[in-house]
Amino acid sequence: MSNPSPKHVYIFPLLAALCLLTPSASALTSVSLSLLDRAWPNVPSRRVSEIGRGIGVVFSPDLSVADNCRFYQSLGFACFQGADWEKVLSDVHRYNLLYPDRRIFTLILETHGTNGNGLKLQTSYDPAADRSYIAAGALQQRLEPEGIYYVIISACNSGRLLRPSIYNELDPNNGDKLFLPATKGIVDATPDFVASRSAVTIITPQSSHIETTLVGQVLELSPSARRGVFESARTLGIDPAKEFAVSDMMVAMLTRDPKLELTAGSYVDQLSRDAAPVDRSEQLFRKFVRFVNGVAAKQYPPHAKVARKVPKKKKTAAGR
Repeated sequence: MSNPSPKHVYIFPLLAALCLLTPSASALTSVSLSLLDRAWPNVPSRRVSEIGRGIGVVFSPDLSVADNCRFYQSLGFACFQGADWEKVLSDVHRYNLLYPDRRIFTLILETHGTNGNGLKLQTSYDPAADRSYIAAGALQQRLEPEGIYYVIISACNSGRLLRPSIYNELDPNNGDKLFLPATKGIVDATPDFVASRSAVTIITPQSSHIETTLVGQVLELSPSARRGVFESARTLGIDPAKEFAVSDMMVAMLTRDPKLELTAGSYVDQLSRDAAPVDRSEQLFRKFVRFVNGVAAKQYPPHAKVARKVPKKKKTAAGR
């Protein structure tokens, strides 16, 4: 297995000092583990193409790379990327309609949290760039008919997104510098929506945080893992990916990292002031590589060496 290059690219939201992290030192609690196991069952994968089965992931374009969705699709995820929430929601509907055998029931959001003022998708920080926002209640209201029962938010200050004052309807005049023009609109819940009646559970980290995303190369995977990615891509009729972006939270969930703590149904008001050490992301990236390599090793076990039988020599008559 090759080690990841020390020259990885880290993707941080702009003005990261405003989007802060409080890392937890405690072990993954039984409540967090139970919550994660319901949203993402801990079923061992025996093929690279089955790692993300049943799970969808949404990427904001500026937190991603060109090959990203092709990489996640090769791992079995449904992947959606764009700056328009309405289009993303339509794509989720279309996916579950067209692929009933690969339906997704959990959606992971690799998006911006806008300091807890709205889930944001955007192509860049240019004020005129394509950009849209969605409220937590709107996610529940729009995704429940699609059979999505869990939404896991991997975004800055995600706990603040669940504040009652903006749960169903975002405040477009909140004064936050990160809340840039909604060139592709804002998606709110309808006035009659009651979140407590929804079957959709929204899951966030227990603490508000900067979500670090690291860009890696497929070449950093083992030969067997690369083979699994390439064969899966060919089966799907897509070009194999060369690079991918993976967040700390995605790896922590996938590998059941003991430092991950999740919650549902709660919100926070304050921003914390701590930041995770940079080497934490590198450690998690290596853990991700080991995980994918481990699945590939099950899919392509080394051929056992079979002892070759030596034919018995014919006895010749002695003493002619």
